[in-house]
Amino acid sequence: MAQVDITYHHSEEPNPPAGTEIRRKSIAEMEEYLNHLVREMKFAGVSTKFESVKKDGKNDIVVNGKTAAQILDGLEIRRPEVQGEAASYPIIKFERSPDDWNTDYIEDISDILMKNVLSKAFADSEKLRIKELRRKMDEE
Repeated sequence: MAQVDITYHHSEEPNPPAGTEIRRKSIAEMEEYLNHLVREMKFAGVSTKFESVKKDGKNDIVVNGKTAAQILDGLEIRRPEVQGEAASYPIIKFERSPDDWNTDYIEDISDILMKNVLSKAFADSEKLRIKELRRKMDEE
């Protein structure tokens, strides 16, 4: 099975300018969020490893060797749509739009974008694993 290795690199607490709101306001809050995602993935049978590392530089998330921004680059993110009878009722929003992400702070990444990062990394890893299996079978 494909492996998803998640590393949260952090050097200091996120400190956005006054008047700027970010989704997760501390390293501890980001670690708790990522641990929750890892538990969900493991429960679904996905081989996952998470590590939080203090490291100089900008705070970032690296999944299977690529940053979240690198993985999202070029992806077409589609918003969930309401269908059927529920579509006629107004939707109440409590959070900013998923694509409203202050990229200066990885802690501000939306849940939809983070789950797209993890899904894409898993799919790429699984594709590579299948290619390796086919190559081994061809060699035999």
